[in-house]
Amino acid sequence: MPDAIGANHPPRWFTVVDRFIRMGITWFSCALLVLMVALTAYTVVMRYVFSDPPFWGDTVALFCNIGLVFIAYSLAVRDREDISSEALHAYLPVWGVAVLTHAWQLMTIAFGLFLAWFGLEAALAVPGQYWELGGLPKMLPMMALPASGLLVAIMATFAIIEGALGWKTSGGVRAF
Repeated sequence: MPDAIGANHPPRWFTVVDRFIRMGITWFSCALLVLMVALTAYTVVMRYVFSDPPFWGDTVALFCNIGLVFIAYSLAVRDREDISSEALHAYLPVWGVAVLTHAWQLMTIAFGLFLAWFGLEAALAVPGQYWELGGLPKMLPMMALPASGLLVAIMATFAIIEGALGWKTSGGVRAF
């Protein structure tokens, strides 16, 4: 339904689901960032002050870093802040920019589905355990791949729907 200035707003269910997913990803990403910084600081202090670094500190901090990058990428996709060929936009007509933008978003969905499918295959197939983490199966940290792939596909789909229908949400930018 258009408002006074002519912008269309999405239905309430779309806004609620979009906000719920964004908030979940944001809080999870923040938790990973805080955990990564805390573990790195703890490891550094234990190594250089007490000469007794934890053997697990660097591994868990690395998992937090990798998980953060993979999961938070879906937020960049949703807000259309991911890498694209925007330098070409100055030389294209408006319809060309629209086609290029939608093509890029469709490729992002395909990449997300690829990452989800083959990331799950890889996570389920990886053998072994991390002895320094009490026998944690190597499969668990690798589950960041299919989770992030699924989130990227979902968020890119939301961005396409929003752009195609001309919806204006408070949490993101419009494609055109």
